[in-house]
Amino acid sequence: MVTNEQLDTYEAFDGDVDAWARSGAGHGMTDADWRLIEELRQGLHLVSAGLASVEFAARLERRLSAVTHGEQVRARLKTLVAGRGAPQPADPKEAPRMTRAHTDVADKRRAFHRLHESGCFVIPNPWDVGSALYLQRLGFKALATTSSGFAWSRGRPDGASSREQVLAHLREIVAATDLPVNADFESGFATDPAGVAESVRLAIETGVAGVSIEDSTGDAAHPLRGLDESVARIRAARAAIDRSGGDTLLVGRAECFIVGHPDLDETIARLKAYANAGADCLYAPGIRTREQIAAVVAAVAPKPVNLLVGWASELTVRDVAELGVRRISVGGALARAAWAGLMNAARSIVEQGRFDGFASAAPGGELDAFFRGGTKAPGAG
Repeated sequence: MVTNEQLDTYEAFDGDVDAWARSGAGHGMTDADWRLIEELRQGLHLVSAGLASVEFAARLERRLSAVTHGEQVRARLKTLVAGRGAPQPADPKEAPRMTRAHTDVADKRRAFHRLHESGCFVIPNPWDVGSALYLQRLGFKALATTSSGFAWSRGRPDGASSREQVLAHLREIVAATDLPVNADFESGFATDPAGVAESVRLAIETGVAGVSIEDSTGDAAHPLRGLDESVARIRAARAAIDRSGGDTLLVGRAECFIVGHPDLDETIARLKAYANAGADCLYAPGIRTREQIAAVVAAVAPKPVNLLVGWASELTVRDVAELGVRRISVGGALARAAWAGLMNAARSIVEQGRFDGFASAAPGGELDAFFRGGTKAPGAG
């Protein structure tokens, strides 16, 4: 696993790249420069995670000399290399470390596919490394990112994160946990199918085990893309996955119910079209009733269905499983629950001058023990 220090170094690198792009220096960059930078981001991730040799890091540092205005980012990588010791001649024994990293990703993806073959599992949605580690320790078998939870943690509304910010977040979560991670990849961060394919390729390179693609537009006046366009985008995502080895699971999302268009027939028609276009798992966030859930499961069978339960539902995991759902996600609900704790405690101080909101706070000693590598999750019985 990646240490906090390694993650800090990696985040600093990403910060340098972002600042560089915003500065005048970034204006002189070519498309080839940007492609190389993205490749170098992936390489630095391997170095930070301890999955690549110092020699590999040194080669990355040398490659940066070919990038326009690359001095600042190059200096960051040189610092990381220096922190791990002076570059040494390539050691043949180091090679299996890189191979093992790829094997680990493949193992996660195989495990993720197996989870979708039978039964029903809950895939909770952490929004940062700490919440991901806690959920892993509780015994969940897979995790999914949450676009809303991540955005709020960075002071942004849902949907306002850039592709680069989300890719960095995916790398961080994947590196921190031993579990398969499904990427909430919103609408693919592109206006056309070719752009979706490129975005999905970059997401796959982060090591995620699954990628979800939505059919929403973000435009309140026209919240859903046309069916033909949406199908083309799913096909493009499928093609990108197949070109990358085919082992990343593709989730097709029909957003009808959560964008104010709760038409079950249209939702089912979209999900069936996405299944035919290559989606491995189907997802219609916002359906709630037993009848809606059963209808969706029957319509896309035998492909698995993801159900969102992000509210206080009368349905239990057992109830949902009996309806034929394969996996249950919670979206931004865990993040909202955490925000509720903060908001209530802070308001109590401001409005009443009282500190009662801390009565249910997690003990700091338990948290410290957990993040030092303790075997017991804070608050667990």
